[in-house]
Amino acid sequence: MERQVEEAQPTAPERLRHALREMEARYEAAGQASIGDLLAPLGPHAGALGAALLALPFLSPVSLGPITTVAAAAIALLGVRMLRGRDHLPLPDRLLRVSIPRVVHRAMHAALDRVIRWTGGRRGAHALERRPPAEAKRLCGAGVLAGALLLAVPIPLLPLTNTLPAAAVIFFALGWANADRRLTTWGFGALAGSVAIFGVLGASVALLGTEAVRQLLPVL
Repeated sequence: MERQVEEAQPTAPERLRHALREMEARYEAAGQASIGDLLAPLGPHAGALGAALLALPFLSPVSLGPITTVAAAAIALLGVRMLRGRDHLPLPDRLLRVSIPRVVHRAMHAALDRVIRWTGGRRGAHALERRPPAEAKRLCGAGVLAGALLLAVPIPLLPLTNTLPAAAVIFFALGWANADRRLTTWGFGALAGSVAIFGVLGASVALLGTEAVRQLLPVL
């Protein structure tokens, strides 16, 4: 009987799709939706899986402007909660009330399809409910927090400056949810790529000056 109940639990991708469907219903009913509306359907999994959802639109090379700063702040707070070994503490009301444009919601849908293809939809329900050791949890939380901080750096002209930190957040969050070492390793790879890009940009500014780098970016 316990085995049957365990198998009936939704997987991480199913939970994420459900949250996006609930958000779509909110748009239809009220014409708008907020971060709180996005996280509410995730229930006790709103920490890690909420961070993954908020990071999804930033996989796109299109800059989302000030929305990036708000999302990065929310993801960072969720990362702090994960560092403390918790997955369900709410965000401040001020953040929960922030509206999410419907175009961003559509971007989440498209990006989630890509992430599921990348990860193979891992894994079954029992893997979602099984928790890693406390040290591994803190590691994933630190990775989510680091990805959020890199995501907040305002460099809108290079798409990978958003894409790789967002990918790191998603991989660490799903690594937490699925107790999946492979996804956590991918998260470290995305973080390393992000740090390398920011390092190259910083060195270029130091050597060539800010104005010269700005002129080179459109060419690159």
